[in-house]
Amino acid sequence: MPDSPETVPISTAWSVITGPPSAGKTTVLDALADRGHRVVPESARAHIAELGHAPADIAASPTLQARIQHGIAARQRAVEQALAPTDALFLDRALPDSIAYFEQLKLATDDLILRAARLRYRQVFYLQGLPLAADGLRFEDDHGARAIGDAILRAYRRLGYAPVIVPAPPREDLAEAVAERLGLILGHLG
Repeated sequence: MPDSPETVPISTAWSVITGPPSAGKTTVLDALADRGHRVVPESARAHIAELGHAPADIAASPTLQARIQHGIAARQRAVEQALAPTDALFLDRALPDSIAYFEQLKLATDDLILRAARLRYRQVFYLQGLPLAADGLRFEDDHGARAIGDAILRAYRRLGYAPVIVPAPPREDLAEAVAERLGLILGHLG
């Protein structure tokens, strides 16, 4: 039986920057943009900011967390569907990240896995976590951030990716730390 158009994998020129909350993804993506690379901002941050819920309210309500995660996944699907597969760009998280969040909340993932398996990213970079920084949107604690980071890494691996692990920088100098991470990322892409 031939594959239907909805199940045929689509190879993309997109690279994903992912990791636990507060891993420095946005900082790295901003630096990539400053160097002229096209970047796509994180859907989750935009979605949560638009909802206007306090982090404590989100943390206290699994029902609200589930609603938020469904909204994030729908938004990420729309973002990725609107992109040309041949465009070289960097995504701040991608659809497989939602699988990890869904699993933590014990939400059904079958449809999400099918959709995430369809798009094939050029490369996945997993930034190791940094100390958790409160930013008015994050509701995870340190333990929760580590747990979701581990779940994200497992989700990409289950989809057949071998994420490049980008270590947490040993330097306190932010510019040097970002340059180190950029060097590793761009070096892997050639």
